[in-house]
Amino acid sequence: MWKRINPKKTGFAAPDVLAFAFLVGGFAAMITVARYWSSPLQPPEPIDLSFSSLPYAVFLSLSRIVFAYIVCLFSSIAIGYWAAHSKLAEKIIVPLIDIGQSVPALGYLPGLVLFFLSIFPDSRIGLEIAAILTLYTGMAWNLMLSFYSSIKTIPREYLDTIKAYGYGRLGIFFRLELPYSMNDVIWNSMLSVAGGWFFLTVCESYTFGDKSFSLLGLGSYMSVAAEKGDVQAILAGGITMILILVLTDFLIWKPLLRWAERFRKVTTSEEDEDEPVLNFFAKSKRITNFIRKMRRRYAVNFYVNQSRRKKTKTKIQWVYLGYFVFTAFVLLSFFSVYVGFQMFLHISLDRWIELLIGAAFTLMRVFFVLILSGLIMVPLGLYLGTKPKLIKRLQPVIQVLAAFPAPMLFPPLMVLFLWFSIPIEIGSVIFMMTGAQWYLLFNVIAGAASVPEKYVDYARGIGMSNWEIVRRVFLPAAFPQIVTGFITAAGGAWNTSIVAEIVVFRKQEYIAKGLGSHIAIVANNGLYSELVAAIAVMVFVVVMLNRTLWAYFFDLAETKYRMDT
Repeated sequence: MWKRINPKKTGFAAPDVLAFAFLVGGFAAMITVARYWSSPLQPPEPIDLSFSSLPYAVFLSLSRIVFAYIVCLFSSIAIGYWAAHSKLAEKIIVPLIDIGQSVPALGYLPGLVLFFLSIFPDSRIGLEIAAILTLYTGMAWNLMLSFYSSIKTIPREYLDTIKAYGYGRLGIFFRLELPYSMNDVIWNSMLSVAGGWFFLTVCESYTFGDKSFSLLGLGSYMSVAAEKGDVQAILAGGITMILILVLTDFLIWKPLLRWAERFRKVTTSEEDEDEPVLNFFAKSKRITNFIRKMRRRYAVNFYVNQSRRKKTKTKIQWVYLGYFVFTAFVLLSFFSVYVGFQMFLHISLDRWIELLIGAAFTLMRVFFVLILSGLIMVPLGLYLGTKPKLIKRLQPVIQVLAAFPAPMLFPPLMVLFLWFSIPIEIGSVIFMMTGAQWYLLFNVIAGAASVPEKYVDYARGIGMSNWEIVRRVFLPAAFPQIVTGFITAAGGAWNTSIVAEIVVFRKQEYIAKGLGSHIAIVANNGLYSELVAAIAVMVFVVVMLNRTLWAYFFDLAETKYRMDT
């Protein structure tokens, strides 16, 4: 007979068993995903709306979100770091971020699908890669911009101090830059994952001309349920998504935010609440010893231990890499302009005028969205950022509202618009806010929550009231994040316009004149030349605004509102 295992004698505790089960489960999950990816391609894949198919659909959608976020996190940190430390890279990367966040999901999807289907014509691998990369385009830009702006606004005395201790580039990154930006990274990671869920219905079920594509997942499940009017399936999908978001918040985001607090707090308060997930794994001696040994083994790499000659060689290699990227970017730009020019020749002058008029209508809606979002979300974000206990309670609610797919919210809103006779031209502004306001709220909360406590204590010590502390401490200190929030919110508004300016409700189309509705129509009809032209107009308008209006505010954030002492 088997003897009962005694954790005290074996050294294994419940956290060890759970961590081992997590590793085994992750390995099994990768095998299951690989098996689904390699199965034959049969577009469009039929979507089963029975409750028994829902767990497998949720699993596949989660795998796409996880893969897209992992790529997003590492690429955003690498690209943001490069842009912050290289003038040449900054001139290339920041405009590319502006372009990337201004291109809607439907702008990436046709090209990605056609490209990867040509490489993988007999399996689902092409569609899966296209879906993950499309999710990536909805996740990456705000995280890149946030990490870049965090590094650019690090107080100068922090940099001088850590350099005085002899840290090299790797040490400065791990000991200062990454910890300083950790709060912003986590909040924008929450926003990125929420953006992935937001565009899930677009990535898993779509139509180009006479061809329809679908992948089994929660997004396609809810999309088909909405088309068929299956109320039970809609409720089941919505409740499932809410449960996933709440569990993700409890198991991942709350522990990470709690862990990130250590990088901004000088002293700990007795009122600080314990975090149950962190405390659970902290009870394992094996896990804590492993982390401690890894830190000791690689801590020496944080210090300067290279000769001057070797450092110079490394610097020269980075310069060559920068020139290579710049050359590749120039060549790719010329090629893109040439291909675009060939496609633009097929578009008449009247269509170009129609595109510009549509861009003007959408631009006005974007400005209204930013004004309304700023009036609501900036005060709310500053208030929540100064109330850590309150934000911990409201965090799951904010996550659910930010991540819930906008097309699922449109039907009840359309009922209200029709009831009060609100035209779609005005209602589309509300629709666009559902996809834009959260970028602003999350960044404002992150900026207010990252204000060092010593500033607040000093303000209270000289007799400032709560309102004066918010106005003269939190608002200036969070100004860089507020600017980042407005920029990403503008990109989110342009992105959401493709589903906000054309809504199908009760088998009837409601279309608001604008560039977003034009993109949606030409994409569904497979008119790729007009699709590229419409996206080019959108990119041009957004880049011009970012390089003029937002560049001015970003320069203020980097100079006047930098937290130097």
